[in-house]
Amino acid sequence: MKCPHCGGEMLPEQVFCEHCGKERLLVPVYEPEIEESVAESMHNIMDDLGGNTPNQNHTKENTSSNNVNGVNRTSTDVSGNASKEPHAMKQLNFFVFSVLSLVILVVVFSIAFYIYTENSYDYHYQKAISAFETHQMEEAVYQTDYCLSEEPDNVELLLLKLHIYLQQSMKEEALETAYLILTYDSENEEALECIITEYIENEDYLKLSKFLEKCSVAKIRQKYSQYLASFPEYSEAEGEYDTAISLKLFSAGNGDIYYTLDGTTPSKYSTRYTSPIKLISGGYLVSSVYINEYGISSEVVIKKYFIQSDFEMVPDVSVESGSYQIPQMICVDVPDDEYIVYYTTDGSTPNLDSNIYTDALPMPLGNSIFKFLMIDSEGNESDIVTCQYSCIPETNYDTEQAIFILKQNLAAQGKLFDPGFSGEQKIYAIDSAITKDGLVYYLIYEYSQSDNGSMIKTGDIFAFQVLDATIFRVSVSSDGFVSFSEF
Repeated sequence: MKCPHCGGEMLPEQVFCEHCGKERLLVPVYEPEIEESVAESMHNIMDDLGGNTPNQNHTKENTSSNNVNGVNRTSTDVSGNASKEPHAMKQLNFFVFSVLSLVILVVVFSIAFYIYTENSYDYHYQKAISAFETHQMEEAVYQTDYCLSEEPDNVELLLLKLHIYLQQSMKEEALETAYLILTYDSENEEALECIITEYIENEDYLKLSKFLEKCSVAKIRQKYSQYLASFPEYSEAEGEYDTAISLKLFSAGNGDIYYTLDGTTPSKYSTRYTSPIKLISGGYLVSSVYINEYGISSEVVIKKYFIQSDFEMVPDVSVESGSYQIPQMICVDVPDDEYIVYYTTDGSTPNLDSNIYTDALPMPLGNSIFKFLMIDSEGNESDIVTCQYSCIPETNYDTEQAIFILKQNLAAQGKLFDPGFSGEQKIYAIDSAITKDGLVYYLIYEYSQSDNGSMIKTGDIFAFQVLDATIFRVSVSSDGFVSFSEF
């Protein structure tokens, strides 16, 4: 046998080459001598298993003959065959053993690889993803649960399971999984969104509000801020002030703030905050609550204020409530241009849409109710002042008679428009009375009525003396001064 490395001669039983020192190959290099030896060894094995063949007998005879004719040649042949046969058998046995070992190794490795793969996390995770993407939900749940048995706190796996439940509309299971995710990741937005969506669909706004209050994710709180009921904030710190202050209340959202000034607990039945609160003089215990558009109330906030000021913002009306036979001009004291007085005459509460007081008001005939509200330049509102009047003067003419007499006089002067020519009609109305030099006069206002029925004051006002029917043109100043001119 030759060394596969250097080509030097080696005995079959040698492992290392005595020339180069290298180890021979486990699987021997093909050599014709070895091939012939292996074939002969296999032939001998077959002889042993099946008995001697004629060729074998012939061989033996030849061997005997050789022994007789030439001792030296026969001995050489027998010795050569004897030395070759064990060597060939060793080579064959080694080859068969190597092949069998390789086959066994491959089988064992395959089985081990299969067992490892079937039980590996990555294998089952990929199976879960694949099943989810192909909508094989039962398989996806099975594979996900297998992975969770290995890593129960794996948020990525729990999110996959959450998505599976959501696709199957399994809301209870999805909620349970979402809450479980939050135990490992309290700021996980997908889990938060799942829970919030469920609250909104069920219109369970109270629980939603409490859930959002505990949420630490600013992005989520901002997105669903309309469901929060943040407590009101005050523009002024509580304490003592030597001048009146305008207190403003703020709160996020589209709800309303309700407040009281006497320390009682505010509710949706309390005063609704619409403009700054004017704290003028004295002590105030301002309590406020914010109620959002879903009916959720915030915590009540209470602050104390004490104002040391003599000024009191309240409409000062010149005529007190009562019954009058002699009508009076009703005046309101407005401090300066920073204040506006609004009023109503039908008993309703005045607001920014009500009449603005500019001139003295004649007292209406009969029963009337005036309500006045003062508002400063910062939007602070005063308390509402209510005045009730009953004006029934002694007269010789009622209001209808007075209007009829006025029309006759206007027609005589040619100043009464003919509705057939102008398309407009003059209307006259009496709603109040005044006093001039101790005498009582109806105030008759002239209106122009168009075809569509709208009425506009022309600016002409007439005074009708209730005892002798004397008529004057009249004007009234802002301070209540009445001036007459000839009719």
